[in-house]
Amino acid sequence: MSKAFENEFFKNLGLLSKEQQSKVLAYIKTLLKTPPSSSHELLRFAGSIDKAEVEKMRAAIEAGCGNIDKNEW
Repeated sequence: MSKAFENEFFKNLGLLSKEQQSKVLAYIKTLLKTPPSSSHELLRFAGSIDKAEVEKMRAAIEAGCGNIDKNEW
């Protein structure tokens, strides 16, 4: 990190309220979390749910799709 960038960053950070500074820190921490590099990482989960469970989920989705509960809202 260049010294000029560091100076500008901390100068501006000091202008923020404590709450805003906390938000900046939280945002930086989210940037540091490494997202999956590709969908290939999901392949390790392929086949981890047995076919009977998949069928139950499919049936539940089909049974519930298109149904509107007017009293829900």
